[in-house]
Amino acid sequence: MPHIPTHPQRPPVVRTLAAAAALTLLATSFQAAVVASASDTIRVSSGKSAVAPIGSSRITSIAQVKAIVPANGAQWGIQLRAASTTSGYLVKLKIGTGGNLVGAIKRLSGKSAKTLHDWAPLGVKVKPGQSVRLEATVTAKAQVRTYMRAWVDGEPKPVVWHMSASDSTSSRYRSPGRTYVWAAVPEGAPTTSVSFPATSVHDYSAASAGRISVVAPLSWTSSTFSLAVIPDTQVETNDPKNTLFLNRVDWLTRHKSTLNVAYALHTGDMTNWGWLDAPQIERARQAMARVRNAGIPYALTVGNHDTRAVGWNGIAGSSGYGGSAYMYNPECPGRLGGAECKSWLLVRHTEAFNKAFPLSSMGGVGGAYEAGKSDNYWTTFEAGGTKWLVLTLEPWPRKSVVTWAQNVLATHRSHNVIIQIHHYLTKTGAVSDSNAGYGATSPQYLREKLVAKYPNVKLIFSGHTGAFAQRVETVSGNRVAAFVGNDLGAGTNPLRIVTIDTRTGRLVNTVYNPVKNAAALTTSTTLKFIH
Repeated sequence: MPHIPTHPQRPPVVRTLAAAAALTLLATSFQAAVVASASDTIRVSSGKSAVAPIGSSRITSIAQVKAIVPANGAQWGIQLRAASTTSGYLVKLKIGTGGNLVGAIKRLSGKSAKTLHDWAPLGVKVKPGQSVRLEATVTAKAQVRTYMRAWVDGEPKPVVWHMSASDSTSSRYRSPGRTYVWAAVPEGAPTTSVSFPATSVHDYSAASAGRISVVAPLSWTSSTFSLAVIPDTQVETNDPKNTLFLNRVDWLTRHKSTLNVAYALHTGDMTNWGWLDAPQIERARQAMARVRNAGIPYALTVGNHDTRAVGWNGIAGSSGYGGSAYMYNPECPGRLGGAECKSWLLVRHTEAFNKAFPLSSMGGVGGAYEAGKSDNYWTTFEAGGTKWLVLTLEPWPRKSVVTWAQNVLATHRSHNVIIQIHHYLTKTGAVSDSNAGYGATSPQYLREKLVAKYPNVKLIFSGHTGAFAQRVETVSGNRVAAFVGNDLGAGTNPLRIVTIDTRTGRLVNTVYNPVKNAAALTTSTTLKFIH
């Protein structure tokens, strides 16, 4: 996973808004500003704005505040690198149309203000009374850059800055300045109190800020929805308490509405060797039952670890072997018979997986390669005003399965197609040309026979190797996004959320870490969807 810079959690510089009493003019659309009295609340009169200091003078700082979203059209924000209450860089928020949180960035100078980034939605819906976090930083001197991001308190902190603006003019601020919280009330609105229950300011660096990409999130509209993609959970099911797997699915179900999750996928290796160790597959079944009970339809993929192709000697009846390709296990002939002990045969033994996850448990099943089996099947759903088909394939599929899949795609040309299979991309994001020693074909074969021939293929999800990577390419004139996600760590349990706006074609891919309640990676691309 790419390095994501973090900053330590330090005590807030000021836990209550500092006292001052002078009246000053502040250049905004409002008439005047006051420096707030000692409190964590700024009280602002009609047509005026107010500030309160929360940090000492610094050249580069990062500030975070928690605010209670005000009513009456009031705005709130953070003012950085301010030599006075009427200077510096101001990042501000307000509630826009439909409850969308919108932000803007300005440079203040006495009675005037220069817009560096005009009002724009941040992809966050709020209402008065909610707690919202705002974080902002100003960096560098030759070309000053101001960054900001916002999120509902308790939700994961976005890894990306929602908005940034640069300033290389002669009027830019290059000297240290204080940090303030700021609030304003429009003309004609009643006096309003804006509360800031928590504030913090500390040093930061231009390098730290710049390493975090600026990917604006999607605005939530009727054309926007999300897919949840769970990577390999094999190691997690070794834990009798099933802590990480359950933590991940519970996080998903809690955020179902916020993220507008329409469908969930699992790219295989549900267990390490559930066919030999029944408690593993039962833990996986119980975890996915929580997703189903939350009303999220899903499609699950068979991985090589979900078949007899992989085994272990750490259970009763096994001896002299570690976890790997079961064909090489000395016990294989005695347990299954010598003729069966070949990986390309063992990988098709999915009896335990099918018992735990019957085809009837998947969401919106339209057909299967083998009646009643969860190895190869297709499902459908509708979201964002468009039709979708999820084609789930066995690992390194047999050629006859690929032929069947061609017919499925050919007879559903009005559907946007998602292919999910355990292995497609390598850890670096290339399309693999290997059958990994298990299967009948390679991902390159799938690319040639399916992806290159059917322009309704839009997304491909896989696991098996590496950590998290993606590949966006144009194949036979069709732009396709492919993603690999795999995590075998003991302390994290990432979950990919792919948010799609079918109207604009924009796709935002975010990998969340439910353990830390934060995002770890975000990218953005644009595809053309079928309507």
